[in-house]
Amino acid sequence: MLQLIRKRTVLMINAGGVLLLVGGMAALSDDVKSHLSNAIFGDHATEFSMIAAPARDAMKVVTATVGGYTDQPGAVLAFGLGAVVLFCLMFRT
Repeated sequence: MLQLIRKRTVLMINAGGVLLLVGGMAALSDDVKSHLSNAIFGDHATEFSMIAAPARDAMKVVTATVGGYTDQPGAVLAFGLGAVVLFCLMFRT
């Protein structure tokens, strides 16, 4: 049961990170915003087929990279929080 809760927690954290990343990219780039809105409200098949292969390759790289850090979740979390704080401070100034 504890392992299932841990897997769900990791899944939710990853999904939240991806949504935060896509939201930030959409806020900074009009091209990303148009692709995102087309994927959600427009022609789904064309948009998803165009990004399926690169997204799959990128997720393989991300999964392999994150898999190497599973022994040190505290350090990865601290680095991620530090990166978010620095990112927010960069746009605040």
